[in-house]
Amino acid sequence: MGGAVSAGEDNDDLIDNLRNAEYIKTDLVEDVFRAVDRGDYYQEELRENAYKDLAWKHGNIHLSAPCIYSEVMEALKLEPRMTFLNLGSGTGYLSTMVGLVIGR
Repeated sequence: MGGAVSAGEDNDDLIDNLRNAEYIKTDLVEDVFRAVDRGDYYQEELRENAYKDLAWKHGNIHLSAPCIYSEVMEALKLEPRMTFLNLGSGTGYLSTMVGLVIGR
């Protein structure tokens, strides 16, 4: 997966593309994706890749494709005050989005 959605110029373009392709289905998941700019999880000199629907790896840093994260967020059916344990060792992008939902 990944690469299914055209590349955007910024986070809002990326989210619009994910919503139009029906990877993002709910308003809650859309709001969380808009609140967390994917570009903030990239090194400045590599930020041009942030808004592409592609997985990205640089050394030990890894981010899955945005369409994967959107499917995960939709499938988790998160609600406030739930608990969540992410055993990944990535950037914290997914955990940040989950925290915005369960921490409300």
